[in-house]
Amino acid sequence: MRSLVSRAKSVYDKKGAKHLFYRGLQFTKRRFYEHIVWGIFPKKKTLRTIASSRLLTSFYFLLKGTFYREQRAVLCGAAEYNEAEEQREAPRHRIIRSTHRIEKGLSMPEDKRRPVFAERYIRDLVDDLRAAWEPDQGNEQLQWAVDVLSEYFERVERTPIISAAEDNFKSFLSGVRYEPQDKVPFPRSEINQAAVSPEAMRQLAQKRTSTRWFQQRDVPRDLIDESLKVAMQSPSACNRQSYEFRFFDDPELIEEISSLAIGADGYNDNIPCLAVIVGKQRAYFNVRDKHVIYIDASLAAMAFQFSLETHGLASCCINWPAIPKNERQISKKLNLNCDEKVIMLMAIGYPDPNGMIPYSKKKPVDLVRSFNEV
Repeated sequence: MRSLVSRAKSVYDKKGAKHLFYRGLQFTKRRFYEHIVWGIFPKKKTLRTIASSRLLTSFYFLLKGTFYREQRAVLCGAAEYNEAEEQREAPRHRIIRSTHRIEKGLSMPEDKRRPVFAERYIRDLVDDLRAAWEPDQGNEQLQWAVDVLSEYFERVERTPIISAAEDNFKSFLSGVRYEPQDKVPFPRSEINQAAVSPEAMRQLAQKRTSTRWFQQRDVPRDLIDESLKVAMQSPSACNRQSYEFRFFDDPELIEEISSLAIGADGYNDNIPCLAVIVGKQRAYFNVRDKHVIYIDASLAAMAFQFSLETHGLASCCINWPAIPKNERQISKKLNLNCDEKVIMLMAIGYPDPNGMIPYSKKKPVDLVRSFNEV
């Protein structure tokens, strides 16, 4: 009881009566379920019964509201995708996806590559490129699309649709100041041998630890950018990279934003730089891709952390749980669009050499891998 009172006083002192009232309601709700509901209905059996029914599962999560913001983001993303597609206002995501699909076709061995491919969307791609091209601005991704299309029209067999698209493409090229270059598929053998040995990579992975105690030094923004260049080489579904890293190095903003996460209260006043990684559903037109923002952003985040280590910087991923109230608060604070979802937060800084880090023993390999098991 004494511990409960001291915790309540701590919440009141730090965040005020309103937050204490909210936390009290949450605490009461948890205790109600733990001691009354799950006392009457065995939790394990009840949850399995609910899970066995599509209707009960939908109703259960409708009451909890846990997935509402994710569902909302998916629908908003599809709406934004289709608006850009219909209005032809620089539909970059469709250009990137279609160009990458053509790249994959061009990467096929000649004896396996179909003589005619991409016919279904080639006309839209050329039209999209024309709509998105800005004469006075060099855009490497659009230049990449031009290069790939030039290679495509050299390799593919002509059909009426492809011939019409090629004529449109040549007309477009005649009116822009850009000559197709070499941003096209190339042999793997042309990549320089990696200088990083397996042992060096293992050491880097072991060096990257979840660090929560930092020196009170500014994090150079140019090192952030250098690490992002590495992160942007991470795999991404059809190369769409539909995420954003938002950085904060203002102490007040760091404390305000990090306090919305779970588990950072004990050290958020020690964070020199905070990243909020945001996924954007607007790159996808189909609900089947709803998880891609989490996958792509996480792949980039891991590469980003490894690169930070090479610059002498440490980091710690801060879990972002799906708590409706917290999601509303951070969406308002960061002025997120309705299709944008926070994936995670990340603390960044020069590590305090005397700061403690968890040992965090990892699982053995044989517990996380299998071969040919079905």
